[in-house]
Amino acid sequence: MLNVFKRKNIWISMLVAAILIGLFAFAQVGARSTVKVRHLPLALVVNDNGKDAKNVVNKLRKESHEKNSEIKWVNVNHTNELTKGFASGKYYGAVVIHSGFTKAINQQADYLKGKIITQKLDALVVKTPLVAETAPFQQQKALANSLTQKTPAQAKVSLYVSQGSNVTVANILTTALPKLTDRLNQKISNEYITVANKSGLTLSPRDWSKLQTPIHTTLIKRNQVSTKEVSGMAPFLVTIFCWLGSLIASLLNWRDHSKNEKKRRDGRLSLTGVTSQLISGVAIVTAIAVSVYFFTKVCYDVPIHDSQQFLLLIGGISFVFYLLQSAVLDLLGLKGWPLLLIIWIGSMAVITFIPQMLSPFYHNYVYDLTPIRFAYDLILNQMYITDASLTGSSMLNLLYIGIASIAVMYGSTLIKRHKESQIA
Repeated sequence: MLNVFKRKNIWISMLVAAILIGLFAFAQVGARSTVKVRHLPLALVVNDNGKDAKNVVNKLRKESHEKNSEIKWVNVNHTNELTKGFASGKYYGAVVIHSGFTKAINQQADYLKGKIITQKLDALVVKTPLVAETAPFQQQKALANSLTQKTPAQAKVSLYVSQGSNVTVANILTTALPKLTDRLNQKISNEYITVANKSGLTLSPRDWSKLQTPIHTTLIKRNQVSTKEVSGMAPFLVTIFCWLGSLIASLLNWRDHSKNEKKRRDGRLSLTGVTSQLISGVAIVTAIAVSVYFFTKVCYDVPIHDSQQFLLLIGGISFVFYLLQSAVLDLLGLKGWPLLLIIWIGSMAVITFIPQMLSPFYHNYVYDLTPIRFAYDLILNQMYITDASLTGSSMLNLLYIGIASIAVMYGSTLIKRHKESQIA
């Protein structure tokens, strides 16, 4: 019974299990344990040139210049530029300081000043009633009335969150941006309290309510993700469907071509076999694209805004995956299949994060290199982002991978033949 331990296969099995666990730990635990928001790009739109608006902007920028700052501000001139910026991935949220910001803060300060003057005048009348008939008193009374006759307006700030760009980041910003304006509100209201206390001013709850929240904040979500879109996971799942569908199909198709190869007897495909592999791959990825569409849109009603574009995109991505996987199999055979699993395992942990959240290692050597991430970016743009382009760097990278894979597939037909010609 214990003779099994004398055979090397049992030790190889344990070694393989340890290696697989190590790979999963490296990809999943390693990447996620180092996730931290670092210099997250946010747009800053300032539509007010007044002193108070500049003070707020300077405070925000000062905080962002710190070494471990979580935010990096990107200056944007107009609010109407935000849609384009969200689509290109330049930033994931925005803070817009509206025109009239400084005017509203000044009105609040004047209101407080008017209340202080009024209280002082009332106290003076109690001590010296005749002073109320004097011209200076009447002037001060008129000034106080002019400062307090209108309810002071709140300064307006809008907060934008691009939910579809990255749901994890959107959830962070939905909490963090209101806290940012809460701190500004607290700072300004504390200044009002300090002024009131120094002047001995006692405000009624009604009067204080007009100064308690100097800034009115509006949270606006762009590229919204509905509950039917699997809580923002739809692009991730569709990407996995494409990879797994192509992975299984490429293996089965490669095995079929290898068994039926008539021109070669060395385990490799001939030029005719590779060409057949490519032609049959078109049919395979068409089936994959239709299947993905059917099980997402038809069966589970996941919103897809442009069905034709979606089908073409999924078909193209699946074809690149198929080419890459077939190239590995044509070149290395079944021994190369673990490489495809490593690509898959390594990609799963990083593609749902933005690069600013990853450590330099996972950013530079996993996120920036995995073809699955390029596909994920395109699918996310197609499903979630308004006016997003599908012809950017991710599309070019997939195109280069596809071309290189075809070259490897045809190049693999020359390996054994070259050796045989040398022997001859």
